[in-house]
Amino acid sequence: MTLPAHKPLLLLEYSSGLNDNKQSRSVATITLNDPDRRNALGDEMFTALENALKDIQKNCAANPFFKETHSPVLGEKITNQFTPSHKVFDDSTTRVVVLCANGPSFCAGFDLRSVANDADSAQPVLTGYLQRLHQCVEIISQLPAITIASVSGAALAGGCALVSSCDFVVATPDAKFGYPTHAIGLSPSISAPTLSSRMGLGAARELLLGGQFINGTRAFELGFASHIADASSVNTNITGRLDSFTHQKSLAQETSKLINTLLAKGPHALLTTKYWLQNLDPISHQTNRTSALLASSSGVGGSESVDRVAAVWKQRS
Repeated sequence: MTLPAHKPLLLLEYSSGLNDNKQSRSVATITLNDPDRRNALGDEMFTALENALKDIQKNCAANPFFKETHSPVLGEKITNQFTPSHKVFDDSTTRVVVLCANGPSFCAGFDLRSVANDADSAQPVLTGYLQRLHQCVEIISQLPAITIASVSGAALAGGCALVSSCDFVVATPDAKFGYPTHAIGLSPSISAPTLSSRMGLGAARELLLGGQFINGTRAFELGFASHIADASSVNTNITGRLDSFTHQKSLAQETSKLINTLLAKGPHALLTTKYWLQNLDPISHQTNRTSALLASSSGVGGSESVDRVAAVWKQRS
């Protein structure tokens, strides 16, 4: 008897984008591929995602482009010296990274199966998951390539955190975003820096404190989603309704349009711009992200978190 082939939890594919070179690595597409478990983030999924991000890092152009010289002499002008890169952007350079998912959900957050027994663990699984999520968000945020989250379905908690770390978010109107983490006694603070950077602190409160979900349309209105995939513009034979296939097709079209727009621009200009954006008040940003991780980790192992996780998992079992 032939055993079925093992289905990878994550797919990493490189493609050409604008040109016809099949060997090109200009566009890297990460696809979460565990739809039966709503692409939840567990040990195996985290490992696959970390490995994919490390592979992409190797194919990106190197930073920095700038060297800053700060004079300690009072009143002396601070000079910023531009150090141009002479690297030629060829087909081996990854310029755009797309994060997407297979199935009806983008990512439902942490895999609670492993977390449910944290009460008996000296090193809670949830702490490790928070640290790994933090690291993935850091890598995505600091990639030289332009990053796009292409979202249909639910991107919740850790899934929403991954989305918030991308430069662009393309969403279908029926996509769902939110942080239902208070229900398991966990603070969503880990997402606060990237979330507030995307949509402003005021709008971020709606997600971080309210615990309510917003759809893709509302996310676009609040500035969380940069692009909305208009399913009504897709040519289909379906009349009177828009099904999931139509939404997926419109999402693919809108994402592809954005990719082509980015690849048509000057690569040095884009990369230089992104580098400067990443380095706006870098110490403060890094401090905030580390502090946010500590805030989310602070409740792990306490009775509130342990009891609530166990109760939620019992209901699902």
